[in-house]
Amino acid sequence: MKMNRSFFLKFLVFINSLAVIGLLASYAAGFFSPEQAWILAFFGLAYPVLLIINLLFVFLWLFLWKRYIFISLITILVGWGSLRTVFPLHLFRQELPQGEPIKVISFNVHHFYGNQQTESIPENRSKIANFLIGQQNDIVCIQEFFAIGEDFSKTLEKFAKSIQMEYNASKNYKAFFNKQKIVAIATFSRYPIARTGHFTMPDGLLYAIYSDIVINMDTIRIYNLHLESIRFGNDDYSFYSQLTDPDKDATPIKEGSKRMIWKMRKAFMLRSKQVHQLARHVKASPYPVILAGDFNDTPSSYTYHQLTTDLSDAYKEAGEKFMEGTYSGKLPSFRIDYILHSKEFHTLSYKKFDVDLSDHFPIAATMVFNH
Repeated sequence: MKMNRSFFLKFLVFINSLAVIGLLASYAAGFFSPEQAWILAFFGLAYPVLLIINLLFVFLWLFLWKRYIFISLITILVGWGSLRTVFPLHLFRQELPQGEPIKVISFNVHHFYGNQQTESIPENRSKIANFLIGQQNDIVCIQEFFAIGEDFSKTLEKFAKSIQMEYNASKNYKAFFNKQKIVAIATFSRYPIARTGHFTMPDGLLYAIYSDIVINMDTIRIYNLHLESIRFGNDDYSFYSQLTDPDKDATPIKEGSKRMIWKMRKAFMLRSKQVHQLARHVKASPYPVILAGDFNDTPSSYTYHQLTTDLSDAYKEAGEKFMEGTYSGKLPSFRIDYILHSKEFHTLSYKKFDVDLSDHFPIAATMVFNH
């Protein structure tokens, strides 16, 4: 009996050690580019699961053999910064600065397709416009803005007016022969836009725009991002659903998993190239920065770590809910949409909206500009 108990204890310690190694690897994912060590990016993706496993071990040792509690507890505390990206702890109240608040909302609208197959694009676009009007925003950052059949500028101006915005800036993801087709990243503002710019990959595909916006006598720079997607197709989603539904005719696990891992690896590496260019540009900005959009990556990723080296996360500053995912698609929900800002701003509030209008949930942050 004593021998069985000893073996069981050693087995638990071994499993706990593996969980700790996995959690440490998830921390490392933020510091090593996927171009150097792409396998670490998968550990970063698994951070919430690894965190929960280690928390379970903390509670297990608390009731069984207390001296082992520090194996996971210390490892969790070492990653305090990572913990706050999924659980925004506010231990101390800060004195709120004075100033005119600026409300920014970011929303990947999924080409206005919505999540209900019965709705048309115009119907869902109208619902999204009504939602945005109700939020009384100052700046709206939209990814995957889609329209076809109208003049480019007239379509954007019409949508800007429908959400009560006076100014807009946009750029198509790629050049289209049909000049009346829009698939773009678009920024809308109550305040004048002085100048704009954009970022593309060597193949010409757009992944971000920026707009210099004049608010009273100050100029701020808004970056609107849509970083590289994993680009899962119907076969990939079908394979994922088969893993949890044994009644379906399954794609061979080796074939399906290899295809998905290859696509994820490629996306990790492309995003690292995009974020290197972005981080340099943000660092050189002559104006205070707000950066918003769809990163297609988690808070434990290299992408997030690079962009938050000089910028603060509005969710960490003012978020209230644990592991608040922003993706509502077929895969497990992660926080992949963000609003970041430079030190000149202080976040007053952060909110994710549980509205069924896209495969992403919109997020908003209200902040004060500290002169």
